[in-house]
Amino acid sequence: MGGLAKRIPHTYRTMLIGSIAIAGIPPLAGFFSKDEILGEAWKNGFQWVWAIGIIVAIMTAFYMFRLIGLTFWGESRVDPAVEPHIHESPSVMTTPLWLLAIPSVLLGLVLTFPGPPLGPLLGISADTKGLLASWLAPVFEEGHQLLGRSEAAFQIFGIDGGLLLVSIVVAVLGMVGAWRLFGAELGRLHWRPDPERVRGLAARVPFLYRASLNKWWFDDLNHLLFMVIGGRIAAFLWWFDRRVVDDTVNDIAKTTVGAGRELRRVQTGRVQNYALGIAVGLIVMAGSFLVLAAR
Repeated sequence: MGGLAKRIPHTYRTMLIGSIAIAGIPPLAGFFSKDEILGEAWKNGFQWVWAIGIIVAIMTAFYMFRLIGLTFWGESRVDPAVEPHIHESPSVMTTPLWLLAIPSVLLGLVLTFPGPPLGPLLGISADTKGLLASWLAPVFEEGHQLLGRSEAAFQIFGIDGGLLLVSIVVAVLGMVGAWRLFGAELGRLHWRPDPERVRGLAARVPFLYRASLNKWWFDDLNHLLFMVIGGRIAAFLWWFDRRVVDDTVNDIAKTTVGAGRELRRVQTGRVQNYALGIAVGLIVMAGSFLVLAAR
């Protein structure tokens, strides 16, 4: 697309706020959620989880601002036949966007202050808990008891501050990387996109480029699992249901109906026929008894 920032300004601004938040830039709400996850993973001994989280944080910041750069910044690449029809959404859509964007900016501060990390920076005791931490304290207390761990005090100039700084740095690195490749238009910051460098980087890692281009082959995997294999399983089950289950039930019903149709001929309503049947039955019984007695 490109160049849509001026055409759909409300959508652009709310999307930009959401991208900054999800990239983990303070003081937006996404920073607090990301930093808490990474910090607690490290302090509880799951450094490998922290490392994965750091990699994902860089990737998240990168691809969100790749999206912003390719969609809203730079020159328009929209089909000329379509471009005149581009317009901002009506208020029934933009109002909810702003109602979501504003909490993305403020809610992290509201829920964490005066607790860490902002509280200690302002000289407030690190033991002070914010609204969210106080609300979740009973839950975490039970979890710490089950794990046999104790919650250490927040150290803004210690391990917590260091992890906080790393969290911010990786988010900024991801953003700047996207800006250098796909351009940026933020206030006085104007960087032009560099498609040649993008193509060069893609050529260096062809497998990763193909994997990204093909969405890591998840569509192909879903097609194989659910359409090809799942379709054949469904076709077999349909055949089994039709040929085995339904035919078995229908055959039993036909046999029962046929047996009833043949047996009803015995009921003639004539007494002499019944007497003959009784006589034949007695003869068969007597003959069988004599044969068994002879043995």
